[in-house]
Amino acid sequence: MPPSYQNSADLLSNVANTKLYKDLIIQLNKDFSLTGIDIDFSKDSSPLALKESLQKIIKELILQDFNSYSNLLYRIDVSEKEIQNITSSDIDKYSENATFLILKRVWKKVWFKHQFSG
Repeated sequence: MPPSYQNSADLLSNVANTKLYKDLIIQLNKDFSLTGIDIDFSKDSSPLALKESLQKIIKELILQDFNSYSNLLYRIDVSEKEIQNITSSDIDKYSENATFLILKRVWKKVWFKHQFSG
């Protein structure tokens, strides 16, 4: 199992120290693309820049295109139960928590793929 993290910044700063950081960004781009969301995160993004841009996009999707947001969660395989456990009614806090759940799930996919690929 990949290690657990406190929040998005914690996860990304730790992953950035591994060679899998670019793989995480590639997987994020792939999941967004397969959901029909035209976003391309730069593989050179700092962990903070990646977190902030992802969080901004998630917030915009929640407010303006909830259907795409739901499809993205489904594509990435974020647990519906975990999303329902986000109790904040503050959109910034909510999108911050949703971003963390997305990053945790994408990182888990990348981590497992790396563990079992040869």
